[in-house]
Amino acid sequence: MDRNSIIKIIALMVTAFGIGIDFTGALMLVPAIENSFDTDITSTQWVLNIYALFFAMTMVAGGRLGDMYGHRKMMIIGLSIFLFASVLCFASPGLDYLIGARALQGIGAGCVWPCTLAFGATKVSKEEHRAMIMGLILAGVTTGNVFGPMISGAAVDLGDWRLFFLANVIFSCISMATAILLMERETEHKKGEHIDFAGIGILSFAVLLLLYGLDVGADWGWVSLPLLLLLSVSAVLFFLFPKVERRVREPLLLPQLMQNREFLITLGLNMFNVSAAFVGLLYFPQYMQKVLGWSVFQSALGLAPLTVLLAVGSIVSGTLYNDFGPKRLLLWGYLCATVGAASVVLMPTGTGYLQILPGMALIGLGATLTVGPSGTAAVCAVTPERAGLVGGLSFMTHLVYGAISVACATAIMYASSLSSLKTRLATAGIDMSEADQKAINSGTLTTESSKAVLQKLNAGEAEKVRTAIAAAFDTGMNMAFVFATFSVAAGIILALMLDEKKLHKVEG
Repeated sequence: MDRNSIIKIIALMVTAFGIGIDFTGALMLVPAIENSFDTDITSTQWVLNIYALFFAMTMVAGGRLGDMYGHRKMMIIGLSIFLFASVLCFASPGLDYLIGARALQGIGAGCVWPCTLAFGATKVSKEEHRAMIMGLILAGVTTGNVFGPMISGAAVDLGDWRLFFLANVIFSCISMATAILLMERETEHKKGEHIDFAGIGILSFAVLLLLYGLDVGADWGWVSLPLLLLLSVSAVLFFLFPKVERRVREPLLLPQLMQNREFLITLGLNMFNVSAAFVGLLYFPQYMQKVLGWSVFQSALGLAPLTVLLAVGSIVSGTLYNDFGPKRLLLWGYLCATVGAASVVLMPTGTGYLQILPGMALIGLGATLTVGPSGTAAVCAVTPERAGLVGGLSFMTHLVYGAISVACATAIMYASSLSSLKTRLATAGIDMSEADQKAINSGTLTTESSKAVLQKLNAGEAEKVRTAIAAAFDTGMNMAFVFATFSVAAGIILALMLDEKKLHKVEG
């Protein structure tokens, strides 16, 4: 491989690294953001969910725009959006402002990521080097996934979680400089490309309403009329999506794909493998901080059994796919992830870090065996000319279902922990209003609202409340992993249904 190609690969890996640190790094900030804006987990989950949703829904359009106007140009535009959004995150005066900035970050990342992959696959080197180049780009993003929590942990330990987004600004500037200086302009672009904005809009709005409904359900009441209307509108939009897709010129889901049994199975296999990983990435750090009392940086190190396995898995999964085949890998991967999620529920409470360590390791191993192979299997289920489209769709499905999983798990977690807290307070003989219980539920007791509640109690009662909150969080987290266990277990059924022989046959 020539020197010029090596320099371009390094530039692409730098860009991928910057995207990688943002996703996992932001997860570690959840307790700090709760404290800063005096809110709870049902609201701060949007810091993850809104980013994942807008990243997912922008990605297909970003890839198409790159084909039409140049991948280098769209990378620079996407990095500019990401850089501007990172500045907004750094300067966020409130949670709503931060969530909006994170949505803008997702749009920027959704423009950058598919163009980074496309540039690496088509512009950097000879075709025989393509697999290695793609592996190096994925290594860049997964290395970022490992270092992201450490960077956010260091930022919080330095006294301000916003410093993490300052790191985003720095990496965005470096990525833009490398793209401008090291990547040549493209002179040939695809013509006649069309983007399914109608399908993207309807699907995005349907998912957004569903996520919002899961967020406010505990406050509005799960059978309240406003919530039922909201969820009904979301259901109608989901129902309309395939009908709209039949009418647009180039739909996200081609009719041929919807009639391809193996493609539909692999799309499902791309969905369910994220449930335990996403829930774990959100709740394991909180467990370490809220129950074990660890610092953010210590929690980042404690999360390593999960993040390191995710990083290593992206590098070795291609070799494993060729050696063992998708069916065997996916089956064993889903079994590992299911056992891992179940172990979080079954491990005895009070065992500290050991309560979550087996779960982290098995969920990480399960993701190693499923994330890469499920995407590869989806591409193998269709004709070669549709590989790019299906690759984008599989990753989009991956992120969207991840966001839905987090929202469902959080709704279950919050309701379960609140019920547990109410029972424990009653057992301890502490009379507390429902509003005060909600103010301290699943929290760190360092927000202004929780401090006001504690001031009403004497020292002995306050200590009982702290114990009750930690135990209630543990209960809520376990229930979130009950959901994750059943969700991931659905992948076992799909893996058993997969017909490997049909994967490599050209569809009719």
